[in-house]
Amino acid sequence: MGVKNRVWLYCIFGFLLGVVIASAFYSNLLLYITLSNKCPESVPMHTMPQTVALANASQRLVTVHVPIVAVNQYEGKGVVGNLTLRLIPGNSNVLIDTNPFVDTGLQYSANLAVTVAKLKTKNYAPNYDFILSYEVPAQVVGGESAGAATTIATIAALEGKRIKQGVLITGTINQDGSIGRVGGILEKAKAAAESGYKLFLVPKGQSTITYYERVIEPHSFGFGFVLYNNRYVPKTIDLAEVAKEEWGLEIKEVGTIEEALAYMVE
Repeated sequence: MGVKNRVWLYCIFGFLLGVVIASAFYSNLLLYITLSNKCPESVPMHTMPQTVALANASQRLVTVHVPIVAVNQYEGKGVVGNLTLRLIPGNSNVLIDTNPFVDTGLQYSANLAVTVAKLKTKNYAPNYDFILSYEVPAQVVGGESAGAATTIATIAALEGKRIKQGVLITGTINQDGSIGRVGGILEKAKAAAESGYKLFLVPKGQSTITYYERVIEPHSFGFGFVLYNNRYVPKTIDLAEVAKEEWGLEIKEVGTIEEALAYMVE
């Protein structure tokens, strides 16, 4: 066999050997990718880290709606709105929609609520951002009275649970998960009843309220002159009893976020 023929033979042999090696390499790579994609599905959900479970849930768009109640700062009347919480891929940031404008008290409360929810669920969701949108018929949304509602919405999102219908809550949230006192309970209860809610959750000790009732007292000075004196007299009522009898609204006191969850999440 000539030199030229041997060169061609070596070239053909080298080419075939390269094809065999490349085929084996890519076959193993394809098998590895296939098995890697199947691994999470082969692990039972209860043994998976919660962040993995959340990642799977996020593909279905994690969005939670929870009602909130406030007092209109200009009219002094209770108003019912809505809080929407969305989870998106990110770096565990808390992002708040500023339309309408939200004050620093609400911003602090929202960040604290998300932190408490992470601690309660033991799910820190490091690869997700929390988008909060407060829809309230007011020019400015402020205060910390939506803290408990925000915490409940966040826990529901992290655990893949639903918010029950017909239930409304007001209350701040503390670092230990306790629910703090708020103002405007009477106005908020009226708004809840007018909006068709059947159960209103309030902080411990706030189902009994004291308010000041205006009293007008006439004083006669003779010759037909009468001076009317206005004064305000404190009056204490059992709001739970009044709300049930007059509005058909049940009021329950809750002291911790766990107690509130039992009423609001399913």
